Amino acid sequence: MPSHEELRIIYEKTRVLRKPTYGIVSGYHELPYVVLGESFESGYDTMRVRGTIQVSPRFLIRPSHLEPSYDEIFGEENVDVHLMGRIFGFLGFRGKPVECKSEHIELKHLNEPLDRLVANTRDEFERYEDITTGLIITPDARYYPVSIERFISAVLEDEFDV
Repeated sequence: MPSHEELRIIYEKTRVLRKPTYGIVSGYHELPYVVLGESFESGYDTMRVRGTIQVSPRFLIRPSHLEPSYDEIFGEENVDVHLMGRIFGFLGFRGKPVECKSEHIELKHLNEPLDRLVANTRDEFERYEDITTGLIITPDARYYPVSIERFISAVLEDEFDV
């Protein structure tokens, strides 16, 4: 299990290559993402995670010990139980007035180099004129939710001019 310091380093080394080009917080919105990183499964080059975060303004004020847990945000379907056991909840946007939950998670290990997959993903976004999906590079694919947290935090920083 990684230490708090190791999780912080993953958070800081995450590269958000692409964010949505419109505001998300003024209502209840979907925030799709693609996370790419070197695969931790032998025989594969890259891991890709596709998913959607549902973001809505948070009107409830809760004590911090009642904040959502990892499985309340990400759900348990399609998530490797071993990964889930090693991941903590979101750290990066405590106190910001939004509620987030994750849906439609798809995790695949691929035999394609990371650089090529990044280029192909960007081409796919252009082909479909997709201006909403984020593109994230994680330094440690085992802990990709930390990188998703960094992505959400980057979007919220733009929204709230933090």
